[in-house]
Amino acid sequence: MHVGFIVGVVSILVMGCAASPKSNKPDRSFNAITLSVDWTSNARQVFESVPAESAMDRFEMIDSQGRIISYVAFTDTDTGALVFVDQKLYGTLSHREAQAFYSCRGYATATSTHWAREAADWAASLIENSKPTIMVNLEFSGKSTFQSIRDVAENSFFKQIKSLFGMGSSPLGILKSLNSARSDMETSGQFDKVMKGLSLIRAGMSESSVAGVMKPEDVSFVNGGMVMAYPGYLIEYYVSEGVVKVIQQPSFSHLSRTRASLFYAPSTQWSLCTPPRWKDALPVAP
Repeated sequence: MHVGFIVGVVSILVMGCAASPKSNKPDRSFNAITLSVDWTSNARQVFESVPAESAMDRFEMIDSQGRIISYVAFTDTDTGALVFVDQKLYGTLSHREAQAFYSCRGYATATSTHWAREAADWAASLIENSKPTIMVNLEFSGKSTFQSIRDVAENSFFKQIKSLFGMGSSPLGILKSLNSARSDMETSGQFDKVMKGLSLIRAGMSESSVAGVMKPEDVSFVNGGMVMAYPGYLIEYYVSEGVVKVIQQPSFSHLSRTRASLFYAPSTQWSLCTPPRWKDALPVAP
């Protein structure tokens, strides 16, 4: 099954200066952007527009009703995460909720089986706990944190490198720059080719479509399916019955074995990290 995508509009405004010192919002870099998302926006375009230093977690999946559920969580901005249904904006999560959703899925992956095996239940709970909205304005800080995809990329491959130059703000730009220092890749052209091929994979496509781009760097077999992981590209695909059911970035299967500390949050009640109860796993701030 091939899933079509409706083209929408994403408005990006390049900020010409940092936030005012009197502002209550976090300090922003000179080139930080603002992203407006509404009912005309397309989930895939929003994913591509979110700076890698601000993205913590994103996935695309097919739910039990055959809908495409898309999700992206942020390390900064006033909004914790956005939820899309069939590419259209549906709702939001707070930062506490987004952290709980991230930590609990990571915990489940590390201690039991990959969260995508119960993706339909996680998605149903996500929709139920999302706050419906028709428009969101996201002001990114332009600064990375230890949970951001940018930081995960740097620390996964270059722990001994203190600085990298010439990086763009998009995940593709970052990974292209990171690749220039990788000793196990023959050429940056090959990396670009694989990255482009993987970026064209959609939930609902066949397992062979993924393998046709590149054989997985890591495979985890679970009851009812398997995870085809590409840690070098910060992405993985959960496949069941030969069909891609979940596309996850970054790779939870890899991080759960190599950097499980990313999923840690103080005072988490880990016993509540289940699809129905994850929202209550983190304490509410007084």
